[in-house]
Amino acid sequence: MNQFRNNASPLRTATYGFLFLLLASMPAAASSQTIAIRAGNMIDVENGQTVPDQVILVQDGIIQAVGPDVDIPSGAEVIDLSDSYVLPGMMDVHTHLALTEMPGADINDFGSYYYTSLIEPTAFRVAQGTMQARNMLETGFTWVRDAGNNGLYGDVTLRRAIEGGWIPGPNMKAAGIMIAPFGGQFQMQPEKPGLGNPEYTYADTRNEIRKAIRENIHYGSTFIKLIVDNQPYIYSEDDIRVAVEEAGDVGIKVMTHATSDEGIRNATLAGVASIEHGSRPSDETLQLMAERGTYLVGTDFPASRRSAEAYARALDRIRRAYSLGVPIAFGTDVVYIRDGWTRGELTLEFLDSYKDADVPSSYILQMLTMNSAELLGVNSGVLKVGLAADIIAVNDNPLSDVAALREVHFVMKDGKVYKRDNRFEWDTPRTMNNPRRRPQRTARQ
Repeated sequence: MNQFRNNASPLRTATYGFLFLLLASMPAAASSQTIAIRAGNMIDVENGQTVPDQVILVQDGIIQAVGPDVDIPSGAEVIDLSDSYVLPGMMDVHTHLALTEMPGADINDFGSYYYTSLIEPTAFRVAQGTMQARNMLETGFTWVRDAGNNGLYGDVTLRRAIEGGWIPGPNMKAAGIMIAPFGGQFQMQPEKPGLGNPEYTYADTRNEIRKAIRENIHYGSTFIKLIVDNQPYIYSEDDIRVAVEEAGDVGIKVMTHATSDEGIRNATLAGVASIEHGSRPSDETLQLMAERGTYLVGTDFPASRRSAEAYARALDRIRRAYSLGVPIAFGTDVVYIRDGWTRGELTLEFLDSYKDADVPSSYILQMLTMNSAELLGVNSGVLKVGLAADIIAVNDNPLSDVAALREVHFVMKDGKVYKRDNRFEWDTPRTMNNPRRRPQRTARQ
């Protein structure tokens, strides 16, 4: 045996030589880059204050230190934002990156929505979503929650491509295929009852709800979306609770499209994470949401997209929700296009609705950052040690006027700079990470 070990065969020698050459040809692991950001004015979104002359130290995508006297290690890259206002990256928790309604297809209120669902294949919609994702990141959004309407898991595809490094875009939560009573948000016809697929999975029994949730999770959804009340028959409190428990078993939350007072109340009592739209709640239901900590994601379209009467109703609902202490997260539901406007610019136009409803700028910033982060369950939203380095910068103070957020000139996501001095920076990836993540089962609460 010793003789064998000491006298390597030609084959073994060749094998060792091949392995040596292979290892020698592999790039050495890069040491993690430390970045120090000199923030002339850092926005403390928790307390609604501007803190001057701070240094934010970032390593491995995480904030390591924040303060006026932070030691900057030798060799660290220093980014000078001394003349800027620095704050956490923004979040849109109700978007549809792979849904773009095209003009000229409007048959009725949902005309272009029908058209997109029936005519445009998922691959084309993902191609559109690739550009929308890049634009949202460039505008300053470092997290989004995609709320469905993406064909056959187009949002999951985008999420995996972004996480894998193939395309630039915000971090994503993806709802996958929406779950609804028969018909979803469409009016079906008997000859073609399947026209709503794959936009919706129809689930009219509790076992069907469970199955639909398991399919979504299996195919990569990281949030579940229910359509509660778009048909005369709506999901009951017990129906929705089945969904909350089934998804909650693996640590996934449920969002619910609900517009009627009954639908909003059913969803709140069942324990959902958020009410999407929430158009017509009573004060009693809003108070229940406040008590339960159920987030309102109002998708409150700006005046340019509503009639005067509808806009007045929206402003009234915002005022009532804010005054009653309902937690609010920022979500838009932008699916349309406008000549000369990007998706990010259209998204930021929604800030006007909250300004017109007299919501303080300090709370609007919380909606865009820490509130949305809490709803999504992500380690971002505040510039604190241990949280993700999702950081943007603007020229003017958004606490004085949130319109300053329309001019983001610096974007960092997870410690990587994507925009600097209004120039978008993107390196073509050479290797792909594996973003396939299966949620772990958790005990029911």
